[in-house]
Formats: sequence, structure tokens, C-alpha cells
Amino acid sequence: MKILKVSTKNPQVLRDDINDKITNGDIRSWELDDSGQMISHKGEQYANHFYFEYHINDPKGILEFIFHSSGTSDFADSRAFQLLERMLESHYGNRIEII
Repeated sequence: MKILKVSTKNPQVLRDDINDKITNGDIRSWELDDSGQMISHKGEQYANHFYFEYHINDPKGILEFIFHSSGTSDFADSRAFQLLERMLESHYGNRIEII
């Protein structure tokens, strides 16, 4: 299982903030599933190839992004973590640490 871990003071607040920014159009290249538990990239070459599921570890102050892939696009899979890291750094770089 591939996971991107982000250290933050309050993982729940970070997850809610990411969801709010996606919903409000402040983060335009990602979309949120109906449950609010998964995000995926909207780019044509990435859509329907991968998504990240949230997992909150409050005691450790970690928000985990669990990678899921359709396995049909090696290109999309190879870029997934880079795209997620770029979005997180640009919007939350001052309050997170990618570990």
C-alpha cells in the first residue's frame, strides 16, 4: 500500500479545509467524491486512473493519503504523488510537513 503522510497540528481540520477549498473552487485541479473521503485529480490524463483516500491519525497528528489505482495508466500512477505533493505544498506549505 502506498501512502503519503502529512504531519500537521490538526489532521481533521486540514482534511476539512482541503475539502472546502475543492468544493469552493479554490483548488480547481482536484475533485472530491460524494462521501468527502477521497480526492482525485481532474486532469484528463489522470481522471479515473487514481485517487487518494483520507485516513486521519489524530493522536500522531498525521493525515494519510492512501493511494488507490485502476492500474490502467502507468503514467498517471507515476505522477500521482507528485501532483498531490505540489497541491499540498502550494496551499498548505506553511502548516504541514510531508513525511
